[in-house]
Amino acid sequence: MARQPIATARPTAVLSDAQLRAALPKLKRRLDELTTLNVFALTEKDGRNILDSHSTKINSTLRDIFGVDTLEYSECSVETFQPVFGIWYSGMDDSLLGNISTVENKVTSCITTLKSVIEIFEERLGDEGESSIERTARAYDGLDLHREIARAANKLYQDGHYANAVEAAVKALNGLVRLRSGLEFDGTTLMERAFSPSNPILKFNALQDQSDRDEQKGFMQLFSGAVSGLRNPRAHGFINDDAERALEFIAFVSLLAKLLDVATT
Repeated sequence: MARQPIATARPTAVLSDAQLRAALPKLKRRLDELTTLNVFALTEKDGRNILDSHSTKINSTLRDIFGVDTLEYSECSVETFQPVFGIWYSGMDDSLLGNISTVENKVTSCITTLKSVIEIFEERLGDEGESSIERTARAYDGLDLHREIARAANKLYQDGHYANAVEAAVKALNGLVRLRSGLEFDGTTLMERAFSPSNPILKFNALQDQSDRDEQKGFMQLFSGAVSGLRNPRAHGFINDDAERALEFIAFVSLLAKLLDVATT
């Protein structure tokens, strides 16, 4: 008796991060196309061709991503969206529209499969699946900013006006210092008068020894630096910040605003 061939297990596709990133837009395109398909609008005349077009494109994409002989292609590929009958009997309704619920179930199942593949790919990539701007925007949303700094900067930052957001944050800080100190000065003059180590209006400690005075001077210089180094160049249009740098500057200004809140007179 001739021996039956031994069935071999299909290999698992091994994809690099670069291949995963390249695959995601294609999978999302196929998903969008299938999600917008209204199976109940199909006609008997052209419905089968439309369904075959979708299955062909999906299988072609999966084949390009996984390879035709892989386990993943075998599990995810579409045999057909059309109704298939194991038996046939006289008078049976084998029309497309007469079995449209079967078509809907097949399309829904494929949508679920594509979503699962996309989720797995994005999970494997982690933050790599996001653009740098998307990651930074998400990080910005997670910041615990001082309420006045957030009010001044958030909308500008979220709209992509990063340098303007930094400038607005420092202007808000400047206004807070004027309010707390009662001084009518502006910029570095305001900061040096408000936080002067020798005769401060606003103090960060008891100023009992040289260490305290050094700390007071250091904070004064940080406030002055925020105005001269962050606000002034942007007010003159000299600086174009990217999302990440702007986030760091705004977080720094927010920290200064929180320090101001606990300063004493």
